[in-house]
Amino acid sequence: MITLENIEVQKIRFGDPDALHEFMKQDKANSMVLQNSFVAPPRTDISELKTGAKYLIIGPKGSGKTTLLLYLMRGEVAEYSRLVLFKSNIRHEDRNNLDKLAKMIFVEGVGSYSMDTDYRTIWEWYLLKNFLRLLDDSDVIEGKDIFRDIALLLEANKDKFSALFESVKVEGARGNIKLKFDTGILQTEIGAEINARKVSGDEIALLDLVRLVQDALHKVKLKPEVKCRLYFDELEFSLEKDGTGERDRRMVRDLIFAIYSTNLLFQQCNIDVLYYAAVRSEVLQSFPGSSQEVGKITRAFGASLSWEPQNDQRSTILDIFENKIIRSEIEETGGFQDDALTKYFPKEVAGKQFSKYILDQGGHRPRGVLLCLLAAVERAWGAKKFEAKHFADDDNSFGIAMLDEYKEELSATMFEEEVELTLSLLRGKSSVFSLQDFRARMIEHNSNVNKRVFDVDNDASKHLSILYRVGAIGNAYFTSDNFPRQTWANRGYPTPLLDKQFVVHVAIQKVLQTT
Repeated sequence: MITLENIEVQKIRFGDPDALHEFMKQDKANSMVLQNSFVAPPRTDISELKTGAKYLIIGPKGSGKTTLLLYLMRGEVAEYSRLVLFKSNIRHEDRNNLDKLAKMIFVEGVGSYSMDTDYRTIWEWYLLKNFLRLLDDSDVIEGKDIFRDIALLLEANKDKFSALFESVKVEGARGNIKLKFDTGILQTEIGAEINARKVSGDEIALLDLVRLVQDALHKVKLKPEVKCRLYFDELEFSLEKDGTGERDRRMVRDLIFAIYSTNLLFQQCNIDVLYYAAVRSEVLQSFPGSSQEVGKITRAFGASLSWEPQNDQRSTILDIFENKIIRSEIEETGGFQDDALTKYFPKEVAGKQFSKYILDQGGHRPRGVLLCLLAAVERAWGAKKFEAKHFADDDNSFGIAMLDEYKEELSATMFEEEVELTLSLLRGKSSVFSLQDFRARMIEHNSNVNKRVFDVDNDASKHLSILYRVGAIGNAYFTSDNFPRQTWANRGYPTPLLDKQFVVHVAIQKVLQTT
């Protein structure tokens, strides 16, 4: 029997904080570590996602949404599939152009009215357009003429568009779109319908165009083997003073509505097309209005990622990284060792069992644990086993990385200066505090700058709730039988207890210089 030795720690393919980048790097290296190390969260039914019973992947930042989305994409046999990155592929100028088509609507609130922007029809247009771009006439067995007409109407002709993503060029007034061809070339009754609904000259209401196409799809039948899948990621944004962040937030909200309605349409048409989306839970929390309607969709068709173990079992997050060690050993040496975690890691760090230490440091999220491991790799470079000293964050590299994670998540509900102001209420202060202490810090800040920066009565509980939701703070208190207890949003306690003490997450205490 051959006894294998540990490989050097930097040769362990722990991964990249961005799952898409990790897949790209491993593809270039001809490595399958990430794909073969995949572990689903304990309460996530992968079969529901594969069948399309659920198609929204929901979770906090760093919970593995992109990894799961890409795992589904790579395991799917669909010949026609694409990955759509909201922030990267649909660029700023594209979103500006989409904005030109949006209709303004009145929203009735409690005793008041406000203006809102409706992007749902635009996204339905976009989803249909890009589905059609994936297909050829040869994929259609019934309704080829209708298929050609609707492809022309949506400017999805493959001869004209060689790529899935083109800069979106919009002509026409708000809510209307300009047709760039003579409707006389249309071969079906859609041509007459278009002419009847033109608002002026060669313009038609986008809503009318989309509804005509949706109705026509019922007459199209594809070959049984044709499956189309589009995967949406990066459904996120940062609030900006110029209003684009608020605009993008509404776009993300309405994209979820459009994915729901379009998936329903294809199911009714008996066409095997499905749209998936990964969205941060903090983004969902930030949606203005319509939250109840969004909630109904996400409850019915959303898979919420939670890594909290079932029945006191070992965290499956540890399984991910044990798998990565084993797969890295196989690719490096052709074999692997049992009990990989024991072989590579110390028994204890900072007085805690290693498994508990690494999970607590990483906030019980895969990315947090990864960031901690990557920082340790830099300190242990060349070694064949980690030591406790490699996890001492003397250079604050891990703490800074975790703080950046929290900042990015906070940016879904706060402007950049609000994020920094809120974190300033934690910097240099006690890491354990109460709601009353937090209010006192706000009052002190207002006094120091001689300005009412914080509305103490309203802002204290609101800001604490946001910090709690993203995991930057948790509740810390003693139970009735004097037992110490901590509760965190990502460990199954989504609502903060405002009458209990709070504690700053251990990973960022040092970088925030808390006492």
